[in-house]
Amino acid sequence: MTLLEMAQDLQRKADGPEIFDALDTYYADDVTLVEGTGETFHGKETERARIQAFFASIEEMHGSEIKAVSAHETSPGTGVAFAETSADATFTGAGRRQIEQVSVQQWKDGKVVHERFYYNAAGM
Repeated sequence: MTLLEMAQDLQRKADGPEIFDALDTYYADDVTLVEGTGETFHGKETERARIQAFFASIEEMHGSEIKAVSAHETSPGTGVAFAETSADATFTGAGRRQIEQVSVQQWKDGKVVHERFYYNAAGM
């Protein structure tokens, strides 16, 4: 699989019920994740807990979309990938929100080793 194909598969799985399969398949155990707020998190298991908490905070999911995925592969399974996504959800105690974000992923040997999210954090 090319880096682009892996990045597309990751996004497809992350956009649905296979999100934990995407995490297990494509993220390094010691991955670093940086939120749009600047908060930094380390490790696949930390991310698993954050995903579970995120889904627990959703009252209703109204829709989501993968708008674009691109990648620049420097060697097999290594390089950088970008994804633009959106979600429309109602959150417990926070109402309905539309989230648009871009993620930039550094890949090494077929695994995401660093991911940074860019989004408008106002009101979050």
